[in-house]
Formats: sequence, C-alpha cells, structure tokens
Amino acid sequence: MTRLLMSVLFVLMAIQVSSAQTIERKYEAVMHVRTSHNLPVLENKDHIVGIAAFRGLAIFPNDDVAVHQYEGWFDLTKGSGPFHGYALWTFQDGSQITARYAGSARKVGEEGVAVAAKFDEISGTGRYRGVKGSGAFAGRRLDAIDKGGSTYLQGKLTLDMP
Repeated sequence: MTRLLMSVLFVLMAIQVSSAQTIERKYEAVMHVRTSHNLPVLENKDHIVGIAAFRGLAIFPNDDVAVHQYEGWFDLTKGSGPFHGYALWTFQDGSQITARYAGSARKVGEEGVAVAAKFDEISGTGRYRGVKGSGAFAGRRLDAIDKGGSTYLQGKLTLDMP
C-alpha cells in the first residue's frame, strides 16, 4: 500500500510541476514622482539620501495596461548611485504583481539620469496568484525629481505561473 501511495503522490506532483508555465511580460512605463524627501549626507550637498514614490502607467502588449508604482530609497553622489525598493502593478481586472527591485542611477547631462534595476521576490494576486519570477527594467529620468521626475522605462517580467 505504501508503494502504491508513493507512486500516486509522485504522479500527482509531476502533473502539478508540468502544469506550471513561464511567461515573459514586456512593458513600457511612463512614471512621475508623487513625493520625494531627501537630505544631504553630513551636510555635503553633492551626496544625498532619500525616499521617493513614483506612479504612472505600464503598457503591456495586447492593450493590457496597469497602474504602476515604485516606492523606495536612494543614495546619490553627484546624481549617481544605488537605489532599491518595491514595485506594484495593478491591472484593470484588479490583479496585482508586486516585486522588490535594486539598481543604480547614473547622471546624464544637467537633469537626466539613466536607471537600471533587477526585480526579485515577485508575487501576485488574482490571475497572478502564486506567481514567482524575476525581471529587470532600464530607462531614463528626463527631468529633476523636484521638477516632476518624468521617467520612461522599458521592463520585462519573467513569471513562473502556477
């Protein structure tokens, strides 16, 4: 009986594993700063640490649009340095994807900044319930944070769907 039970469990586990699929979701996003707070490190105006919240729209293929949010911290010297935080995509049907991100910013010109980051700790609700995965984004902020922080991003989520 034990061998039969073990065989049945093995088959059921194999069926469950084989039913999972990996999908790639590419998107473009336009983001703007909702709020930002920073302070100079040890009174050095060239080195700031702070927090910021961005909000905008992420546009996926097939007209799938999500409200997109980033909230996190940054540590910038002369406009360049690391940042990390959390991202949220809320789709029209109420489904959500959340992820943690970590990346770096590099000052470009007077007000521009190139950004790139990777996602991990992906989870979801609704049609993305039980999702795991990874991803990345890259793009550029076109104006200073205190002027709106208009940012254009291209991203990709690699999702392991249950």
